[in-house]
Amino acid sequence: MRRRLSALVLAASMVGPAGCASESVPPSTTQDASTTAQEVTSTTEEQETVTSTTALGQPRDIWEEPLLGPIPAGTYFIDPDLDPSTSLRVVYDIPNEGWSQWVGGFKPSDVGHVGVSITTVDNVVTDACLDHNHANPPVGPTVDDLADALASLSPFVVTSQPEDVTIYGYSGKHLELTVPDMAVERSGDRLRFTECSRGELRSWVAPFDTPPDDAFYGYTGPGYTEEFWILDVGGTRLMIAAERSSGSPEEDVAEQLDILASIRIEP
Repeated sequence: MRRRLSALVLAASMVGPAGCASESVPPSTTQDASTTAQEVTSTTEEQETVTSTTALGQPRDIWEEPLLGPIPAGTYFIDPDLDPSTSLRVVYDIPNEGWSQWVGGFKPSDVGHVGVSITTVDNVVTDACLDHNHANPPVGPTVDDLADALASLSPFVVTSQPEDVTIYGYSGKHLELTVPDMAVERSGDRLRFTECSRGELRSWVAPFDTPPDDAFYGYTGPGYTEEFWILDVGGTRLMIAAERSSGSPEEDVAEQLDILASIRIEP
């Protein structure tokens, strides 16, 4: 998967202003990882061109869109750490209609959804199924700390072990988790994990999640895949995740790849 996305990222960076896309990472297909800084970060001149093009495009603040509501195709930005005192923001493109507001975006389907999450993560839960309280002591501050915590989070299966990656011009770790075969039952329009607290799996804790047990809980059933790129951006630990329900339509996965390939990190 990572090679496919890396190829898209490299192609986008070569397109320049006309393509309006620069660097990126993959969601989930069957390919290798580890791109180089040279592959993801063309030249300083090309990066400056992309930045000016982004400014002219007047991207929309995703936080100003209706919560979880539909959003039009276009260019968006997010303040991933929700800290107005820092300049970090991430710009990305939603390619088509059908996507909804999130810390990135998600597109629902009959089998669940595909999504992209762009945020900082301070902690994880104690156990994704049985204990949603935030881990105590919390996860340490480094990229490796978060990668190790996610890889150790029960009951997920690690389908791609943490490994070094350089992407979007920054170094970090890549890994992938998959929801194992677990007992579920239908409750309204969703599946409940019958052996888990509240019928939910929960995992990472973003800046907007409050103690003691708020955390990401978008897992729709067995086979749900979540691919992570955890990057050190000037001392800020940025997480980009690509989420996908098992059996998601190919066209939705292709649009997810397009979003990942359009990401520009502005430190």
